[in-house]
Amino acid sequence: MLIIVILLIFKSKNPWCRRMVVKNIAGREIITEIGGKTYKPFAGAKKYSYSSKVTSLTNALQKCGLKDGDTLSFHHQLRNGDFVVNMTLDAVRALDVKNIMMAQTAMFNVHNPVIDFIKEGVVNRIEGSINGVVGDYVSKHPLPYPVVLRSHGGRWAAVRTGELHIDIAIIAASGADERGNCTGILGENAFGPISYSEIDAMCADHVIVVTDNVVEYPCTYQEVQERYVDYVAQVDRIGDPKNIASGTTKITEDPMKLQMAHDCVELMDAAGIIKDGMIFQSGAGGISLAAMKYLGERLEEKDVVAACATGGLTRLIIDIYEAGRVKHLYYSQVFDDDSVRYVQENLEMPADIGHYADPTSKGRTIDGLDTVVLGATEVDVEFNVNVNTHSDGRMLHGIGGHQDTAAGSSLCIITAPVFRKTNPIVREKVTTITTPGAVIDAIVTNKGIAINPKRKDLLERVKGKIDVVPIEELKNIAYDATGGTEELDLGEEIVGITKWFDGTVLDIIKRVKE
Repeated sequence: MLIIVILLIFKSKNPWCRRMVVKNIAGREIITEIGGKTYKPFAGAKKYSYSSKVTSLTNALQKCGLKDGDTLSFHHQLRNGDFVVNMTLDAVRALDVKNIMMAQTAMFNVHNPVIDFIKEGVVNRIEGSINGVVGDYVSKHPLPYPVVLRSHGGRWAAVRTGELHIDIAIIAASGADERGNCTGILGENAFGPISYSEIDAMCADHVIVVTDNVVEYPCTYQEVQERYVDYVAQVDRIGDPKNIASGTTKITEDPMKLQMAHDCVELMDAAGIIKDGMIFQSGAGGISLAAMKYLGERLEEKDVVAACATGGLTRLIIDIYEAGRVKHLYYSQVFDDDSVRYVQENLEMPADIGHYADPTSKGRTIDGLDTVVLGATEVDVEFNVNVNTHSDGRMLHGIGGHQDTAAGSSLCIITAPVFRKTNPIVREKVTTITTPGAVIDAIVTNKGIAINPKRKDLLERVKGKIDVVPIEELKNIAYDATGGTEELDLGEEIVGITKWFDGTVLDIIKRVKE
């Protein structure tokens, strides 16, 4: 574009305006510096339009400049029904690209082919939760770099701050229009709102939406918008709906676990948590679901109306809501078919994971939690909790929101039996620290309730209302029944690290010998 420079100094009594004058493309004389600030002359205008972003997955990867060593991110909301991770890595292999870092939010047994991609050198690094068979393999066969395990909030923060840089975000969607607006709420493979990948869309160098359902513009729901999306990869199927969400999340029928769930609610009540305006959360495990069932009944008995239920949505939480015992559903994901249908028909207030748990934000949903019920693989006498490894050291579970909700809640309740078969669950030291005891308030077991001695206020509130036992006593029961813990025979190689949600290293995980 032609910009005519007028070689004179603007004569002004104001010294801040004595700067070069140019003539812009519109023929107007413009002063390039005013008040100490530099301005660019107008250089021309044009019409804007759009073209469809729909293409194949392979073509999208090529157009995004996929290369050796890139980081690809994925969300886990298709769970064990996911086809997208495996098909993406198939395309990467076909393009002869190596040394990819995976930055998934979680991994399941359906991702067993990742083991072959590791062996072939397609994948050489993982920063994300690994569950099941892939975790088992990596525990015995270290990658060139240790696996980095983060909580939901910790991962969001890592992407937001640039600690975890994503080259190409691969975002599975059950519905997307040709411009890239997309959702997880529409279509036969609906899984709920896309809550984990929104930060990936905002921060990644490139974004590919993968869908089997291209809808008319504009997509009715839009968790990720076209402004962030480079390409829409249309595929035959993003997943198997039978394994994306369970048909019905089931409450445990085990009498021991039911008693533990009941004791959780007794503890909440004794602590004064069950009152109008309370905010609560629970997971989708059998004990957690039973605890929510008993909580719903207690809300009814006491004529209490909670303010909000956060976290994952289940049929049980919906029932409590429809009974008028909680005012709002502030969910970030859904766990069953009933919840997917409910969201499709009643889009309440979905919260993305950043709003829910980002520790670098100015306010998080979980910071107002009155209580949360969580599980554990192991608990020790310092109230440290392990959910990442089994007692033999194998990485088989991710962190999820465990750290986030434990730190954000007034009463964090961990449920676990004192032992499983011959393995003591309550022990002297956990194999791996996932969540430090400083933020764990109580352990509810089949042999009693232990309260963290640091919570003197809680001990005082429940005094005379429920029985409490020292955690050392629970450990002794476990050791007497099992003979104690077995000494681990681990290698020196570091296969993984657990991070606290602020990005600091909490623990290291060493190789399990075969």
